[in-house]
Amino acid sequence: MEDKKLFGTVEKLNGVEKREFTRFIQSPYFNQRTDIIRLWEWILKQKQKTWQPEQGFAYVYPETVFEDAQWRYAQTFLLAAIESFLAQRSYEQIPLLSDLHLVRVYRQKGITKPLSYTLRRAEDRLAKMPHDNEFYYFQYQLEWEKYAAGESQHRTGDNNLAAVGKALDIYLVSSKLRLACLTASHRAVFQVEYDAVLLGILLDYVEKSPLKEIPIVALYFHCYLALTSGSESDFRAFRRELEQHPDLPAEERRTFLLLAVNFCIKRLNTGEKHYIREAFGLYKVGLETGVLIEHGILSRFAYKNIVALGLILEEYDWIKRFIPDYEPFLEEKYRSATRDYNMARLFFTQKDYKKAMPLLARVDETDLLLNLDSRVMLLKMYYETAELDALDALLASFRILLLRKKKVIGYHQQHYLNTVRYIQKLSRLNRNDKKLVLAFRDEVLGNKAVIEKDWLLAQVT
Repeated sequence: MEDKKLFGTVEKLNGVEKREFTRFIQSPYFNQRTDIIRLWEWILKQKQKTWQPEQGFAYVYPETVFEDAQWRYAQTFLLAAIESFLAQRSYEQIPLLSDLHLVRVYRQKGITKPLSYTLRRAEDRLAKMPHDNEFYYFQYQLEWEKYAAGESQHRTGDNNLAAVGKALDIYLVSSKLRLACLTASHRAVFQVEYDAVLLGILLDYVEKSPLKEIPIVALYFHCYLALTSGSESDFRAFRRELEQHPDLPAEERRTFLLLAVNFCIKRLNTGEKHYIREAFGLYKVGLETGVLIEHGILSRFAYKNIVALGLILEEYDWIKRFIPDYEPFLEEKYRSATRDYNMARLFFTQKDYKKAMPLLARVDETDLLLNLDSRVMLLKMYYETAELDALDALLASFRILLLRKKKVIGYHQQHYLNTVRYIQKLSRLNRNDKKLVLAFRDEVLGNKAVIEKDWLLAQVT
């Protein structure tokens, strides 16, 4: 039997990691089981994604009859070795971690001269790191080790406890504000309540504290205020702080960028259209700096949002280049459907329905919500081209699909059902009866659970 966790992990290893793990597992310090080495050799020779246990067992234990338990144990030991390798590799990528562990060992063993040298080296390494909240976590640990080293050598006089406390304060405050920003963004989507008593006290403290002058604290402070109060001044302050910190790690910059985009979209939903250009500009910065690409993947949701914003701004040439240029960065299983949908959206916006319709027909249910959006776009095209038979047929099949997929799409079902209902009413609306037209317009305006509201209203304007 296959260990799906083992083989799933192996598939995620790149070529460099596989070569390094081969050396890792051959070291007697990390592994002394020859059967685990042979199992790894066998896995590397396999081309297909599913492997036959009997064949693997025969390679690893050539003189032994297949035994399922023994095969399972071998896989478990190999997975444990891979996990140790990945942890060790991650540890080695931050040399400061080694110094922090080493000074503790030197201190415990009373080895003073190397201890002093390692502390100085750790300070130099820390100084070269970006000043995000993790920087202050490492600074706190380093300052603590300096204090502990002084105490262990029975020094008298001044100590660095003030520096220990300051680094810890900055790390705790920035981390709490970071969490608050993410919580505020999450709450806007999922309507979940969080206990914010401590946060309120913290915000009051930061407002009057010198900690507000620490860049990473200021960044999260203004970000949180912008997300919760919706203040233009807080958003501008947040943007200024962000622009002044180009050295932040990619993950941190991605977090800030997406929080800024969320702010813009929230303001867009209140009718402030100038934030379309703002959000589009933020996405372009994310693409140009590469921070939107995580582990070689661009989120299909970001991809779709970028196209939507660009089309509103009539950046047709830019979008026409963007769709194929960034298609390779989409997750493989969603790639073709996402590309076809967004290219169809470009053609639809340009009223080139002959090119748009065949593309939409290729969008399958790999991404169900994308498939539903494709059907809505087809409905709009059938209506605008007066293909009423095709419109009625799609309305009927669409309604059946929505009822069948209720458990899968959740609250989205009502939004799509309302859209289907209003497009059907629109197709039968007597345009010469002003009262009926106004009643339809007022009904659409008053219903919050409907997508394509702007398009529906445009048809009766």
